[in-house]
Amino acid sequence: MERYSRLENIIDGEIDNHQVIMHINDGKYFGLNPVGKRIWMLIEKPKTLEEITSTLLLEYNISPDQCKTEVQTFLDKCVECNIVVKQ
Repeated sequence: MERYSRLENIIDGEIDNHQVIMHINDGKYFGLNPVGKRIWMLIEKPKTLEEITSTLLLEYNISPDQCKTEVQTFLDKCVECNIVVKQ
């Protein structure tokens, strides 16, 4: 089963309840809203899509299908931007 985790060459910090991420090698930076920040926190250690969505479903009022779709879209974008690795 695929797991997602943060890439190692990343520095991050919090500004006004938003997460700011910078890829050290690329010099690119990203800002995450509070939900993106929560996913970022969850993948500090490798997690499956199911582990991430099950946690978020306990914390947010969202349907399981919508949660899974939105989390998958977020993770795919993070992999594409080279800030998350899929193992």
